[in-house]
Amino acid sequence: MKWAKLSIFLVVILVVAGLFVKEYKKSQVVGHSKYRFNLATINPDKGVTFVSFDPAERSVLLIPFPTNLAITSRSSGEYSISSLYKLGSYTGQGGRFARQKIQGFMRVPVPGYIVGKGGYKSQLFKAIFSGGETSLSRFDALVLLLRSSSYKTRIVEEKELIRAGVIEDNKYKSERLQEYVGSRLFDWGIGGKEIMVSIVNASGENGLGSDMAEFLTNLGLDVVMVRSANSDAILEHSEWQIEDIDKQDEFGYIFQNLFELPKPIIEKIGGEYRSQVLIKVGKDAKNLF
Repeated sequence: MKWAKLSIFLVVILVVAGLFVKEYKKSQVVGHSKYRFNLATINPDKGVTFVSFDPAERSVLLIPFPTNLAITSRSSGEYSISSLYKLGSYTGQGGRFARQKIQGFMRVPVPGYIVGKGGYKSQLFKAIFSGGETSLSRFDALVLLLRSSSYKTRIVEEKELIRAGVIEDNKYKSERLQEYVGSRLFDWGIGGKEIMVSIVNASGENGLGSDMAEFLTNLGLDVVMVRSANSDAILEHSEWQIEDIDKQDEFGYIFQNLFELPKPIIEKIGGEYRSQVLIKVGKDAKNLF
C-alpha cells in the first residue's frame, strides 16, 4: 500500500512537471519582458479589442474596435471586424484568423489572442485557470494580468479615432492608421537594438514588400531597402537570412515568434543590401495582411 501511494505521488509529480514544461515552452511573454506585447481579445458576439502592453512606459493601451468597422485583407477581401471570428471558424481557426487580420490591418505584430466574454482582465484570469481558446500559456496570462494591475491604462474611444481620421464612414484609412500606430505602438525594446533590415518582395504580389516594410518600421526596425525579385525568383514561403549565427536567438524572437518565419538561413548578405537581416517575402506573407 505504501509503495502504491508513493507511485501515485510520483506520477502526479511527473504529470505536473510535464504540464509546467509544456506551458513554459508555449510561452510568448516569459523571457521577453523588455518587449511590447500585443493581444487581441475576441468576443464572438461583440467584436475585437486590441490590447498593447508596453513595459518601457509601464502602460496598457486598449482600442475597442467598432463592431461594424469595415477592414480589407489581401487574402480575404473586405469584411466587418465583428465577422472575423466567424469567418475563421469555418476552418476551425476563429481566434487565429481574427488575430492575423487585426495584425494585418494595423501593421503591428499581434502574437496573442484570447476568445471569450468580458473585459481583457477577466479573460486573462480565465485563461490562467481554464485555458480556453487562446494562444497564451497560463504563464503568459498570469504575467499579463500582473502587468495590468500595476500599469496605467488608456482606452482609445471611437471618437478619438474619428478625430484622428483613422475611421471615416465606418471604414479605416490605412495611411492615417499608420500615422496613429507609428507614434503610439513603437517597441523600444526592439527599436533600441537598431537592427537594419532589407526586404525583397519575392511574392509576385505588388505592394506586399511595402506592406512588410510598414510592419517592421512600426515594430521598431530600420528598413533600409525594399525591392522586387525577378519574376523567376518567386517564393511560395517567406525566408530570412542573417550572417551571424550568434544573433539567431536574439533575432529569432522577432522573426520567428512574431512573424512565424522558419529558422534563418545563415549566410553572408551581399554588400548591396547594407543590412543585418535580409527578408525575402513569399506568397504566404499575404496571410499577414
